[in-house]
Amino acid sequence: MENKISVIVPVYKVENYLHHCVNSIVKQTYSNLEIILVNDGSPDSSGKICDEFAKKDDRVIVIHKKNEGSSCARNAGLDIASGEFISFVDSDDSINQSMLEKMLEKLLEFNLDVVEIKPRSINNSSNSDDSFEIQNQTNAFKRVIQGTAFSVWRRLYKTSLVKDLRFIPKIIHQDVFYTVDVLNRINQLGYLNSKFYNYNTENESIIRSNYSLEKITIGIKATEYIITNTPKQPILKKVVNNYITHYYTDHYFLLSRNVCIDPNKEFRKKLRNSIRSAINFKNYNLRALMAVVLPHKVMEYISSGYKAITSK
Repeated sequence: MENKISVIVPVYKVENYLHHCVNSIVKQTYSNLEIILVNDGSPDSSGKICDEFAKKDDRVIVIHKKNEGSSCARNAGLDIASGEFISFVDSDDSINQSMLEKMLEKLLEFNLDVVEIKPRSINNSSNSDDSFEIQNQTNAFKRVIQGTAFSVWRRLYKTSLVKDLRFIPKIIHQDVFYTVDVLNRINQLGYLNSKFYNYNTENESIIRSNYSLEKITIGIKATEYIITNTPKQPILKKVVNNYITHYYTDHYFLLSRNVCIDPNKEFRKKLRNSIRSAINFKNYNLRALMAVVLPHKVMEYISSGYKAITSK
């Protein structure tokens, strides 16, 4: 228990979920914790709930700050974290009681800088057999990109690895940039095939909100960051091309349904060119071929028809 884990929780408008979240942390089987609750200017009772936890448990530290987004909230937590290890938990989620103990066990046993687990959610039907493997950097990059497993709450980090890393302020998809940076700093990563993190899909967030100009703009920037900063290896080049093909095709269809976001077709032209460069006989699908081949107006007609059918 001599190793302290700093658990950083950005908090904003989660009064209906916060008790469950923080209780799952304070009741961990591993007790040497520093629980940093960062109230990001919540207009509801979230800040008060944070203070109540601090009164009951001296491991809880509360930061009250103006609203700047979860990136800045996480950074505020990192600025004061004093533990030898860092964990992130989103305030509308929860963690299994032994999660931190099991992750730290593996990290110390194999002298690793990072250990990762899987989330449990209604959208994740993959098997978890509690197996453990040590992946080299290439295999870690491959798995993360293939599974879009960029969320920072999946991992326990040695503080010395990430002490100077910070999240980009006030953007969505912040986890992509942070995780790519982390992967570029490691030689290997421990992967524990256990669903210890309970991901909540009910609470509305900016990621799950309506499509917007911000989403496509940052989505492209995040993808370009992956392209630029993934190690230049043939096997990873294929993985990145597959990611571009599928991810950009999704955006292309969304823009075809939301033409007001892209009236001059600038984004769709950019996406189409990128898909054309990435698509091949092994990663193609009908939707990607449609995005590459069909005229923009035809795609708008198809997409609007699909939107009308699914909205009924």
